[in-house]
Amino acid sequence: MANLVSPGVQVSVIDESFYTPAEPGTTPIIFVVSAQDKKNGAGTATAAGTTKAKAGTPYLITSQRDLTETFGDPIFKTDTSNNPINGGELNEYGLQAAYSYLGVSNRAFVVRADIDLAEIEPSASAPAAAPANGTFWFDTAVTKYGLFQWNGNAATVTGGQSFTNKVPTVITTNTQLVGESNTGIPKGSVGQIGDYAVVTTTTVNKIYYKNKSGTWVKVGTQAWVASWPTIQGTAANPTLSNGQTIIINGTTVTISGTTVSAMETAIDAAGITGITSAVVDGKLEIYSNGTSTTDGSTDEDGAIQITAGASGTLLADLGITAGTYFAPQFVIQPHTQVPEFKTADTKSRPTGSVWLKTTDANLGANYSVKKYNSTTKLWATQSAPIYKTHNSALFNIDKSGGGINLILGQVYIQAHTTLAGDEEGDFTLFARNATGSTTITSSAVTASSIAAGGKTFTMAESIVGQEAMNAHQTVSFTATGATSDADVIADAINAKGFINIVATVDASNRVVISHNDGGEIRIKDTSSALQNIGFSAYNYTTKLGTANLYTAPTGDSASDFHASNWKILTYTAGPNAPTALTTNGRLWYSSLVDEVDILVHNGTTWKGYQNVYSSADPLGPIVSATEPTQQSDTTPLVTGDLWISTADLEAYPQVHRYNADLGKWIALDEGDQTTEDGILFADARFGTSGGTATAAPTGTIPQMLVSDHLDTDCPDPALYPKGMLLWNLRRSGFNVKKFVRNHVVTTDKNVRMSDESQANYYPHRWVTESANQTDGSGSFGRKAQRKVVIQALQAMVNSNQDIRDDESRLFNLMACPGYPELIGEMNSLNNDRGLTAFIVGDSPFRLTSDATTLNNWGKNVNLAVEDNDNGLVTSSEYLGVFYPSLFTSDNAGKNIIVPPSHAILRTIALSDQVSFPWFAPAGTRRGGVTNATASGFIDAEGEFKSIALNEGQRDTLQQVNVNPITFLTGAGLVNFGQKTRAANASALDRINVARLVVYLRSQLKKLAKPYIFEPNDKITRDEIKAQTDSLMLELVSQRALYDFLVVCDESNNTPARIDRNELYLDIAIEPVKAVEFIYIPLRLKNTGEIAGL
Repeated sequence: MANLVSPGVQVSVIDESFYTPAEPGTTPIIFVVSAQDKKNGAGTATAAGTTKAKAGTPYLITSQRDLTETFGDPIFKTDTSNNPINGGELNEYGLQAAYSYLGVSNRAFVVRADIDLAEIEPSASAPAAAPANGTFWFDTAVTKYGLFQWNGNAATVTGGQSFTNKVPTVITTNTQLVGESNTGIPKGSVGQIGDYAVVTTTTVNKIYYKNKSGTWVKVGTQAWVASWPTIQGTAANPTLSNGQTIIINGTTVTISGTTVSAMETAIDAAGITGITSAVVDGKLEIYSNGTSTTDGSTDEDGAIQITAGASGTLLADLGITAGTYFAPQFVIQPHTQVPEFKTADTKSRPTGSVWLKTTDANLGANYSVKKYNSTTKLWATQSAPIYKTHNSALFNIDKSGGGINLILGQVYIQAHTTLAGDEEGDFTLFARNATGSTTITSSAVTASSIAAGGKTFTMAESIVGQEAMNAHQTVSFTATGATSDADVIADAINAKGFINIVATVDASNRVVISHNDGGEIRIKDTSSALQNIGFSAYNYTTKLGTANLYTAPTGDSASDFHASNWKILTYTAGPNAPTALTTNGRLWYSSLVDEVDILVHNGTTWKGYQNVYSSADPLGPIVSATEPTQQSDTTPLVTGDLWISTADLEAYPQVHRYNADLGKWIALDEGDQTTEDGILFADARFGTSGGTATAAPTGTIPQMLVSDHLDTDCPDPALYPKGMLLWNLRRSGFNVKKFVRNHVVTTDKNVRMSDESQANYYPHRWVTESANQTDGSGSFGRKAQRKVVIQALQAMVNSNQDIRDDESRLFNLMACPGYPELIGEMNSLNNDRGLTAFIVGDSPFRLTSDATTLNNWGKNVNLAVEDNDNGLVTSSEYLGVFYPSLFTSDNAGKNIIVPPSHAILRTIALSDQVSFPWFAPAGTRRGGVTNATASGFIDAEGEFKSIALNEGQRDTLQQVNVNPITFLTGAGLVNFGQKTRAANASALDRINVARLVVYLRSQLKKLAKPYIFEPNDKITRDEIKAQTDSLMLELVSQRALYDFLVVCDESNNTPARIDRNELYLDIAIEPVKAVEFIYIPLRLKNTGEIAGL
């Protein structure tokens, strides 16, 4: 509109160069399932499209590399012999089809359903969650404990004067300990005499030995020392001289009698410190408990000095040589310091002495401590050397820094944790709890913290390059009973001139004592001054106390406290990696086909099977491929025995009940849930009780047979007749379950157990996820896996709004390779989007090629309720279904079986590259299959049976509107059909016409959109008609149409329509039909007749 007031120039531009944009080309949307959190194709990171957060997100993929980086390499499972699992439910058919398609094209939308195929891998045991990042595990299975037992016999005796490695029994649960307490010793039922055991139920792991009396004694203790003889006589049952004497550690022992037993009595009666004796096999053995000395000193390691008396031959008669003997000893040393136990050494040791070799040379100790990395999902082995003290660990691990260079989490094993004089067999795992300085901080010092007067305490420090602690220094100060005492204490510490220890007072008037090298501080709080200002030992149970300050071990009498950056490690000990509580929603495919818990209705409630049929097989239902002739314990079969046939796992379960009167097995109807001979498939219980608040219910199948416990969600028995069986899916195997946290409402009553309280029940349960079949029978084996996969795919297609966005996500093909069950959902999606895509549907892998089976499936003779193995249900002009499956190879080069859509998607793409969507993607010109080498089906044995469809089979498929893929001599594999699943006979019963209409829907929408809000007059109508004519003329020239007619004038845009703001554009088209039937009459003429015509 002109709006100049004064002279000037105004330029306006009117854009009337409207045109219809081109289609983006052949672009499919492919619905897939895969394992979760897969590695990308390069193996360097997690493939983004496989994370749970991205499930249901449509990705526009432009290349094969893009696909593998987003979704990882397609996975196809093999068995233990590396044979492919044909038709397996864990194979990633959709990703393989997308990968093959992107080899010839550069645009495809890929959407992954929210299911982790790795979760439904077969597993005999229930899965648990991965531990938290940084979790530590003491792997008791691979740990070498470095225990060596000494043989003190002469070198001339086999094994004498040498060490033998001893592998201990490792106890990780209280059930093997006395009183079932974690502080108890091993039970007498554990191990044999002479065995060693390591108890790991507390942070102080103790080493035990089972002595001759069958008692477990801690290695290194007096009881252990006294378990081995220090002196052994060699004479058996000698006749001794009454009244003769021997001298033991200065005490004269006189025998009263002539037997070895009399000698034993005399020694024990003498009351010699630390000395006892016994007669073993007629020979005298003299024991020390480690406290005996020859002169009353305390440093002779259980010495026994024995000499003859004033007269007689008593020692000689006993076969004992006079001399000084030393008790068994337990030593903790590296392989470079071999214990001096030999007879030639100063203090030789008897048989039974033990060496804990702290280094891993020659079967020495190698404690396996591992740390979990949640990024790599791996357990990383940690360095865990063995030392006797914290300062020894600092000296050896960080010689140059004394602790300052150690990283957070550095582990070491402290052996002999009490630090007492005599070494004992125990060890504790420590880890660095802090980096940098070792710091302890008091409470805020107030006027009432310390009473006025003189105070003292002592402190010792570790020094870089020095294994031993420096000596304690006394710190003295005079308290004034004021807040300034904080500075007084700090000044007194600093005045002592410690090398590494410094003290400061922070802004809160707290005394901060630090070891600058991250080393050790030992404290004796003589006047309790430090405790008065709030220093207290950290309590591992209550988590209270001063950080980095710990009670001194009992063997360190010079100290009350140790300040240290070493802290007892929090870890799990055991042969299996620790786990966490199973994640809510985690799936589990139980692979146990022979674990079946069946209950029976007694007229009132559900009962354990043997509580009704007491003579039935004691192990429960007999699971066997062949017909049983006796019970599992070889007793005769009785009425009520159950047989679950595994002869055909595809048909599992086939349940039979024995009738003794008839002498045969009677097959039951698994689809009957109403009569006394029926079977109900449902969750009933997981164990013989509700469990405890912290422990899940348990119970073996034989135990379940005699248990009547029911979970509260068990089916109401009032709804079912007496005699009906209940197949307990929760406890039985071969199905898919989901872990549901807090499934049991513990505040409610258990209505199935007479309103029993559930307050102490385990709140979590495994709940069956694989829904029953439509006839009520259970879903088992691969069918159970498939149920949950299909459910996830259908939920994604039905609820995903992103894929319904037809403005920003443009695609014209749809497929869900490997899953005919998704045909109905894709059809609904296509209708939601205005029928702007063509659906490529699959046939089942196991659909055999005989005409009867093909006809029954294609015409849904079995009345299937959805497209599946039993029948083809969906009809649509924009759906094409193909048969059979195909043989090809995956990215790893393994032979695999793929669904028909794997080939058809690529065949359509190649056809469109050399022609147009309205050309039939079939026949030898445009229907060639380039990504498979054979067609066929999977037979009853799981093997691929290659076929070439004959004319009769192709005729049958044609009649049920399914397109054959077959082998033609000279052409190879070819798609040889282009029928849609149209309900009625029309032009739309052919794929080329259906795809033409899909194309026109999209193009006409784009063509018309610019005219919205334009004036509804002749000019606009003429413009839109002219543009439509142009589009149609182009299609005529491209062999899409024979003819067309476009009307957009007053005849179809009446005043009433114009008043409703409507514009009508009527188009009639005559689509080009493809040649499918060629008739060639051949006439034979006599010679010369043709020339005369």
